[in-house]
Amino acid sequence: MTKNIGKGPIFVTGADGDKGLAIAQQLIHLPSQHKHLPEYPIYGGLADATTARAQTLESMGAKAVAFDIFSEPHKATEALQGVAKLCLLIDPLNDRMTRNNILQFGKTFIDAAKEANVDHIIFLTPFSPKDPFPFMGTDTSTDTMTTPNNNNNNMCQFHPSFHFQFMAIETYLLQQLNKERVTILRYPGILHQHLMVFRHYVAEHDAFPLLDNLDYTVESCNLEDIARAVGYIAHSPTARHAGDVYKITGPQLLTLHEVSQRMFLGLQRDHAVNRMDLSTLRQILYDSVGNNDHVGFLLEMWGLQQKKKRFEVTRDLELLTGKSGILLNEFFEDDQVRDSFKKPNPSMA
Repeated sequence: MTKNIGKGPIFVTGADGDKGLAIAQQLIHLPSQHKHLPEYPIYGGLADATTARAQTLESMGAKAVAFDIFSEPHKATEALQGVAKLCLLIDPLNDRMTRNNILQFGKTFIDAAKEANVDHIIFLTPFSPKDPFPFMGTDTSTDTMTTPNNNNNNMCQFHPSFHFQFMAIETYLLQQLNKERVTILRYPGILHQHLMVFRHYVAEHDAFPLLDNLDYTVESCNLEDIARAVGYIAHSPTARHAGDVYKITGPQLLTLHEVSQRMFLGLQRDHAVNRMDLSTLRQILYDSVGNNDHVGFLLEMWGLQQKKKRFEVTRDLELLTGKSGILLNEFFEDDQVRDSFKKPNPSMA
């Protein structure tokens, strides 16, 4: 098969999730904002073409490509035939993803991209090799990792951390494909949107749940920041960004206490916090999202289960798009966002 030269179509995996949908939308709309860009066909990979998300994708102008990658992995290769660029997005917050199938998902798409001669793969990952690994543990209900045993060459019976698996996928990608066909796009916790998991607790207690260490610093970016960066990379000639590694961060580092202050300022309410240990915070998150794997991923991405974390604010987003990231207070200027943190009015039910 003749190799593509980086001129569309562009395929987005996980297009039925929040990040995938936002990326597909940005890819579609970017040519209308910059008239010199051609309108490449946008394909969105998902499991079910009958869902509301799939219909939204099609209504935006993308083509929904539905198949079950776990039971029909060969269809990934078929779906990527003729595709020039693959946005390899793996979203652990998708209901179909678990810590046990993330590695399979990533490797299957990488193998398919290699076989289909996809010219450029943009891999999105929330982790960096410079980040420390999470704590180890043997409790299967908590976040644990797979790591070599210091006493022998066998693998400890730990559940693999999300960090471990994303790094394994990144390694496999660079082993299977020439580095000059790959762009790595790292993003830290999507703090703005992920604060939404606390909306029920905030509405009920009129306070923000915080760990005892109020000075713990977190990196953040906004969902729109990620989508904008992917859009600019995907619409550029492959040679411009292939082989590069970027990290998308917001324009400021905040402590958890500063996050809660800015959130309540944005909600136009008096600031209050409830301090607690990690196990209590885990339970609050589980009550909100109802999925232990999702809880584990959020805690890992925020770095709350690590002894230390490497923090930085990069200018990569500004370098790619000419604009810096969205501030937390700007996120709360949206009336719908503020309303989601309010306790439901029984009379309106």
